[in-house]
Amino acid sequence: MYSDITLNSILLSMSSLLDYAEMDILENVTNHGRRVSYISLRIGERAGFTQDDLFDLGALALLHDVGATQSIANQTFEKIQRDELEKHQDHCIYGQKILDNFLLFQKYGTIILYHHEHYDGSGFFGKIGYETPLMAQIISLADTLERRHFSRESGYQNRSVLKDVQKMSGTIFNPSLATLLLNVAQEKTFWMDLEPQNIEYALVRHLPVMKDPIDEKTFFSMAETISAIVDAKSPFTSIHCKGLEEKVVIYAEHCQFTDENKQKLRLAALLHDLGKLVVPAAILNKPGPLSSQEMDIIHEHSYYTEKTLQIMGVDPDVVRWASNHHEKLNGQGYPKGLVAEQLDYGSRILAALDVYQALTEDRPYRNGYAHDDAIRILLMMAEKNELDREVCEQINILPM
Repeated sequence: MYSDITLNSILLSMSSLLDYAEMDILENVTNHGRRVSYISLRIGERAGFTQDDLFDLGALALLHDVGATQSIANQTFEKIQRDELEKHQDHCIYGQKILDNFLLFQKYGTIILYHHEHYDGSGFFGKIGYETPLMAQIISLADTLERRHFSRESGYQNRSVLKDVQKMSGTIFNPSLATLLLNVAQEKTFWMDLEPQNIEYALVRHLPVMKDPIDEKTFFSMAETISAIVDAKSPFTSIHCKGLEEKVVIYAEHCQFTDENKQKLRLAALLHDLGKLVVPAAILNKPGPLSSQEMDIIHEHSYYTEKTLQIMGVDPDVVRWASNHHEKLNGQGYPKGLVAEQLDYGSRILAALDVYQALTEDRPYRNGYAHDDAIRILLMMAEKNELDREVCEQINILPM
């Protein structure tokens, strides 16, 4: 079930979705996480980090802004400039909270929380040099320079970058780390690697490869982390993936599924809305009816779920059940328009439970339905041959 999944495949497949999320909330920002990760890795290499520590540094740098979606959702549904986001320490707090649940990074404590601290103590939390973890100091240096000089609009102004490093060394930046960056910045290839067409190649080349397949406990931890990032994109779906997972477990235990199938359904529930990181928050949070064009964009998210899970190397059953959660037995679902004969029991379970979970949640245009009202709607959908009647009847008698 996990034989083809590695930490590298998960992180690299997530990088493009995180990039979509950044473009949504921060206008034309692209490759920010990748570039921060690459710069951090180059500094870590010069600092003599081990391969294991380099991988963790690169991963944490890639994920350093995972709290941004929740931060923006709490402030506004409109696009804002990155510099405005950076003024709010809550994205550090939210990001740390998300990664605290990921077993791989628990040993590193407060790196995401303190990735905006300054060497002289003038950051959000007033931590001076030695009080801030070294990895956090590296990510702070890389993040600051990326924001100032490596955006698409800036044209990669190399001389300005180096001048700022020298000017802020000893105040904003750790002087030892600044020296390491100044040294690596002498390489012409360093700047070439940061170009949009080169950054993914450069990141793959410098991020150490963790070849061992991931174990079940670590992958579930990662799946829960990913689902938390997805749910945080909108205040109206803040418990959707987690809530669906809980209901899947109740259903699977009631039907006495094997442990393996129960675990697969749990994963499919946690990861089914992964593609919503591509959907603009303005559409997810729209208080009124969606236009046909907006509906078309919503309908794309299942495609991106399937694409990302395939790249990760996730079990085919999990991929199928997760990406089929909006298909209907009558062929009127999306994105593939599958019909009853093409939808197995796992797909039918997840589709019906996803509708139930969504109906019982508050949305911008309505309050959540009570259980009996939600079941009534499910049975009406079953009458139209959209959902599986047997599954809907089982949901009705379970303690949801």
